[in-house]
This record gives sequence, C-alpha cells and structure tokens, in this order.
Amino acid sequence: MSSPPPVAVLSFVTTLHIAAVLLLSHRRAGPGRRLLLLPSVSFAVLVWVLPGQAWLLAGLVAQATWVVACERLLPAEGPASASGPEPAAGSPAGRPAVGGTPKKPAAAAGFVPVKVLAVIDETPEIRTFRMERPEGFDFRPGQFLMIRVAAQGKDEVRCYSISSSPEAAGYLEISVRRQGRASGALHETIRAGGVLPIRGPGGDFVYPVEPDVPLVLHAGGVGVTPMISMLRHAAKSEPGRPVTFLYTVKAEPDVAFRDELAVLARRAPGVRVYVTLSRGEPKPGFLTGRMDPQKIARYVPDPAKAIHLICGPAPMIASLREGLASLGVPDDRIRFEAFEAAVASASGEADDGATYEVSFSRSGGATTISGGTSLLDAAEAAGAPVDSMCRAGTCGTCRTRLVSGRVEGEGTALRPDDRKAGWILACVSYPRSNCDLDA
Repeated sequence: MSSPPPVAVLSFVTTLHIAAVLLLSHRRAGPGRRLLLLPSVSFAVLVWVLPGQAWLLAGLVAQATWVVACERLLPAEGPASASGPEPAAGSPAGRPAVGGTPKKPAAAAGFVPVKVLAVIDETPEIRTFRMERPEGFDFRPGQFLMIRVAAQGKDEVRCYSISSSPEAAGYLEISVRRQGRASGALHETIRAGGVLPIRGPGGDFVYPVEPDVPLVLHAGGVGVTPMISMLRHAAKSEPGRPVTFLYTVKAEPDVAFRDELAVLARRAPGVRVYVTLSRGEPKPGFLTGRMDPQKIARYVPDPAKAIHLICGPAPMIASLREGLASLGVPDDRIRFEAFEAAVASASGEADDGATYEVSFSRSGGATTISGGTSLLDAAEAAGAPVDSMCRAGTCGTCRTRLVSGRVEGEGTALRPDDRKAGWILACVSYPRSNCDLDA
C-alpha cells in the first residue's frame, strides 16, 4: 500500500482548491452563491480525507470541471445596462413620452481620466481618438460619451458617439469632425499618450436587438460614427443578419472608414455597403447624388420589412423619412438622431449682445448673463439644481420648465407638445428676455 503524499503536496493542492472557491465567490453574486461553493469546498476537504494520489488528481479534475460548468451554465453577474429601455420606434433618441412631465434619464457617473492610445486620421476633417476602456465599462452600439477638453482657457464638455464596437477589447474610440471650439481643441491638442476625461455612456439611439429583422443604416457625413459602431457590432455578433449600410458624403475624400467598410462587406455575409457622393461627377465604386427612394428601393430588398436607423443633418433626416414613407415603411420602423453641433455658443452665434436676468423660482437663485450664455451655464452659476449630461440638446437630462420669458434654442430631445407646455433644454437655450426657470 503506497504512502500518502507529503504534507507540502497536500497543502499545495488544498491551496489550488481554495483559489477555485475564491474565484467562484468573486464571480457569483446573489442568494444561490453558497450552494455553488459547496462542491468546491468539499473538494478541498477531501484532500485530507482521501490523500491518495489518484484521489488528489480526481479532485483537481472535478474542481476544474465544476468551475467551467459554473462559468458556462451560470454566467457571472454583469453590470446593469447603461442605456435603459429602447425608445419608441420612430422617435428621436431620448425624447420623452407626450403628455405629463418629460422623464429625465439618470445622470451617469462622474468624469474618469483615460489614456489616449492612438490618434487616427480618417478624413481631412475627421479624426479618431482611441482611448483605454475603463474596467467594467459597458455600452450599446450607437451610444455616446461626454468628453471634457480645455479650449481657449475654458473647460468644454461635448458629446461624441462611440465609433468602436462593444466587442473591441481594451479600448474605446470616438471619431470627431473639426467644426467648433471643443472639437478644434481635440484635434489640436490631444495626442497619443495624453489623457481625456470621459463620462457616460448615454443615449437611446441604439442597435435594435431584433436579429430576425433586416436592418438599414442611413449615415450622412459625420453621422457615420454611431453607425460604424453598429455595423462593426453586426459583423462581429450577427454576421448573417441582413444589414444594408447607406452612406452619403459630399465627395470621395470625405469617406471615413473606407477600407474597413470594404472589408466588412466582404467578410460578413449579411452586410452590404453603398456609398453615394452628393456632389461632383460619377466615380467608379460610388453611387451619385443624394440618397433617395429610388436608390433605396434598388439596393434594399423589401425596405418596408426592415428597421431603418438614420443619423445625419436634420434636412437629410426629414428627406429620408419622407422617402421611406413613400416606399411603405411604417413610421414605427424608422428611428433617427440628428447629428449636428447643437451648442451654438461654440461659434458665438447665440450672442445677441444684450444681458438678461435669469431667476430660479424653486431654489431662489438669480444671475445676469449675456445672450450667448446658455441657461444651463446660468443655472450652474446660480447654484440651481439642473442636471446635465450631453450639453448638446440630445440626451434630455437638462429638461426644465420655463416659467416666464423668451428663449432661443433647439435640440432634439423634446417633442413639439413638450415645447408648447413650456419645457426647454437648458443646455441649448439662450435668453432673449429676462427669464424665470422652475429650478
């Protein structure tokens, strides 16, 4: 009869079992955790009850099998979805339901500094910033980040769609067109090795989780950024899903992600990519002219059965919605997001040269601002409780009721009925008289 292994060996094997117990304890949460740990603990105890070599080997094999089974059959607890429920189909992302008080989305966590890994020129105007992905950061294709950047001696906060896919391990990307003070500062000052404070994710303009339904992605200009995230996700996670990518730019040099679009179209059997040049002469490999119902009917099989997502300038969205309706596409299959520089103060266009008093009826504060200062900036200066996220009129977090006064500003996160009821988006609203806000 063979002697049992030395105590040092038994202790080492016990340590391996304890490591497995700790792994399961860390990875599992909830009331059933103790039951999952019992087999692992018993394997550790059996090392000393049955110390034979065969039993030691059998125990290690059983422990490994149990850990793998728990990983595959009972996935670890993941972070809650940051996006919340999908918006009503056919509605701009982030819009509240008509009637009653528009619901404000929960504010995201604070800004987190992340390292910039690379800076990539996509076109003469669009630059991609690749950043480290914070541990546990989860998002859905189509969502945006808030970026804080120093511009002309002042911290500016802007929203930029995430252009990388959720499957991209270890990094996040935003692709930014140079078109204002904040984006100009990003282009001029941010380099690989630098640091960017980010916050998010946010936004409800997201990839539809309906794998049996064909998808059509309509992108215009820099509106391609949330769409490339969706396309990358589709090619990786649902390569067989029919996805048609219709991309409109002014001229050939404006095509972002050109090489990758060609690769995705070749590798993913369900993906088809068509790029149209709205200006200039016809060129090989491109369609010519703006996207219209005739092109859609030609390149999209049965468009009425597909879900259509549109991201681009407001005139493009209006034109495509009308064109899709003429093709019989139901309104509940059209989802859209305007992709424009909603913050007029970035170019000074909102400043009318006058000054106005802004008061806050609930908090009792007041301040005097110029016509080029947003009501959100006024609220922050007066200490009034107005939440904010995007600062671009798209997320709806800063919805506030205007008690009195006149303002100028748009944004996409309110319906006409909400505006008639006195709701405004403080981040893109500028005073045109003395104002009182319900904040």
